[in-house]
Amino acid sequence: MVELIARPPADDTFEAMYEALRRRMKEKTGEPWAERVAHTFDYRTWYEWTISVTHSSFEAAGKEKFREISVRSNPLEGLSTGERRLATMLPLLAAAWSMYSTSGYTGPRLLSIDEIDAAFDEANLRKVLALLRSWNFDVLATAPDMTPLIKRETERAMIHQVLTSGRRRITVPWLWHGHGEPQPLTLDLTPAQPEDAP
Repeated sequence: MVELIARPPADDTFEAMYEALRRRMKEKTGEPWAERVAHTFDYRTWYEWTISVTHSSFEAAGKEKFREISVRSNPLEGLSTGERRLATMLPLLAAAWSMYSTSGYTGPRLLSIDEIDAAFDEANLRKVLALLRSWNFDVLATAPDMTPLIKRETERAMIHQVLTSGRRRITVPWLWHGHGEPQPLTLDLTPAQPEDAP
């Protein structure tokens, strides 16, 4: 299916796709209809990959440099919370980078990350921010506040501060240019006047 999707549209490609989907439906003959349909269209099963983890402590212990994550063995369990989060984020960031870089796409490289600094110490957060910058991602992230480290490492950031008063909430946009303090963004709503107007 992955190969067929990449081909230019054509009747014979459509027929080949139809046949591939019929074969997948037949794989679950006898199962409930919902399970057969889910199996047929679950694109996650069209790919196979493994994730291996490396850590300085692995080599120090005299064991293999890379350890594969599997159902029976998860080398992430021996790492700190921040290291685990970093190890699980990296494959996702690499997949996004691959998608944006190999498809001829030239628009914004948008990522959305919740609690970007959660569980990270300064060293690991610095690594993540440097990676996002080096891969030219446009990041929409939440964070409890704008820490000095985030200010230093991002170089330029748009900040939306959420203010609450009773049951009302408003968002105030700020722009930070990599130095000084963030400046509020304002809109000039004054209508343009013709040059010959009094």
